[in-house]
Amino acid sequence: MKHTTLAGLLLAVSGFALAAPPAADAARGKQIADTVCAACHGADGNTNIAMYPRLSGQHPAYSIQQTLAIKAGQRNTGAAVTMRPLVENLSEQDIANVAAYFYRQIPKSGETNPKENPELGARLFRGGIASRGIPACMSCHGPGGAGIPGNTTQQESTVAYPRLAGQHKSYIVDQLRAYQSGLRGNTIMGDIAKRMSNEEMDAVGNFIQGLH
Repeated sequence: MKHTTLAGLLLAVSGFALAAPPAADAARGKQIADTVCAACHGADGNTNIAMYPRLSGQHPAYSIQQTLAIKAGQRNTGAAVTMRPLVENLSEQDIANVAAYFYRQIPKSGETNPKENPELGARLFRGGIASRGIPACMSCHGPGGAGIPGNTTQQESTVAYPRLAGQHKSYIVDQLRAYQSGLRGNTIMGDIAKRMSNEEMDAVGNFIQGLH
C-alpha cells in the first residue's frame, strides 16, 4: 500500500524514527496527563479548544512519534512551540504512558456543519479529486477516519496514520495550510496541499469533524 495520501500525511513527521517503545502504564499516564496535558487537551483528550487536537482514541505509536518530534524541536508550528517546554522533561517512558492513557479514552465527535459544504468534504474524504492529484483521505484512514495504528518493534517499524474522526475542523485546516506554506515540512504533503483551495480545505475539515 502506498502511503502518499492526503490524510495519511496530514499530521505526519517525515524522517522521524523511533526505537521500540517501552511497555506502557496507562494509570501512570493519567497522572501525567492530569498535570501536564489536561489544560489544553482535556482530562480525557476530548478538548473543546479548537486550536488543540483531540487525543482520545489516538493511536499510541502516532502520539509518541509526534510528542518526541515536538520535544526534539522537529515539529515547531502552531501550539507545538507552547507544548515543547511542557514535554522537555518527560522521558520516553512517560510519553508512552500518556499515549496509552489517551488511547483508552472514548472519543467524542463534533458535528459537520450543513452550511459548510459537507458534500464537497465527503467527496474529498472518500474519493479525492484524481484529475488534480488529490487522493482520498479514506484510502489510509478508512471510511470512519479511524486511522492505522502503526507498529514499532525491534523487528519492524510501520508508520502510524492518525485517527482523524471527530478532530476539530480548524485544527485540520491549520495543518493543511502549514503544509501548503511550508511551515510544516513534508515534500509530499506540501505538494498535495498546494493543489487544494481554501474552500476544499474548509470542506474536508468540516466533514472530518463530524466523523465518529
